[in-house]
Amino acid sequence: MKIAIIGAGFSGCNLYNNLKEKYEDITIFEKSRGVGGRLSTKYIEDKFIDHGTSSLIPITDDLKMFCLDLSSNGVVKAKYDEFIPKNGINQICKFLINEKDLVKNCKISKAQFENNKWILEDENHNIYKDFDLLFITIPAPQILQMQIKLPNDLKEKLSNIKYDSIFSLILHSKEDIKLDKNLLYENPDIQNIINNSRKYLYKDFSSYVIHSTREFANCVNEKTKEEICEIFLSNFDDETKELFERFTIIAHLWKYAFAKTSLDMPYFLNDERNLGICGDYFSHSNMEAALLSSELLGSVKYS
Repeated sequence: MKIAIIGAGFSGCNLYNNLKEKYEDITIFEKSRGVGGRLSTKYIEDKFIDHGTSSLIPITDDLKMFCLDLSSNGVVKAKYDEFIPKNGINQICKFLINEKDLVKNCKISKAQFENNKWILEDENHNIYKDFDLLFITIPAPQILQMQIKLPNDLKEKLSNIKYDSIFSLILHSKEDIKLDKNLLYENPDIQNIINNSRKYLYKDFSSYVIHSTREFANCVNEKTKEEICEIFLSNFDDETKELFERFTIIAHLWKYAFAKTSLDMPYFLNDERNLGICGDYFSHSNMEAALLSSELLGSVKYS
């Protein structure tokens, strides 16, 4: 049985992890340079900057048990009810898959079902074929952007999934620079500030990740990240702007950061077309939904 998974974020990697014991021929396609999705880590030489999700704080018992397993395998460490990555939060997704089965920098734009087999095509017109099963784990709007035949009722349901965006400002420097978080929080566009260097106990490297509010990001999410960065920085006073100039600044927009609505089903599965969909918008919301839907879809017996 030959299986394709589109998306190497948490849902896709956890789905792979649940399938790998039963099926050997699995390929996971990812449009970015590596795994993680919102569990992403930027590497600055030998330093890690987690610029999406910074740590995991489980709400459900399922996610707590998952985190405890990660802890026992040395991927994260527990601190009260929080689980902190040891070497970058993207290691969670790396732990779940065999990277030999990962195709990076590959955005699948078309999927066609012919003669009981799936044929995939990426945006550079490369063809990947003869898949018996296709699983899609990317955000709902990105599925609707693909050229793929879906049932009309499913398309309608996917079109009703709405997301909040988040804009992230990544700051890093080899200088020892301290930011006054209390002062920065006076900016109404800021939701959260992570002292990334403190998290990893770096002494020769300063790094912060500043996350915008959802309201700010939702208003600007059709602009380029460079345009958003300019707008975001314009709302700081001159002294703070001068301080920021001592850092290298990287901007990132998480357009589909948090699903605001969810489908009242654990996952989607069409046996006739050998197509399954899971993600952060099934049954629950976000991290818990991603975990549960990928585990349940991965537990189905396929023949």
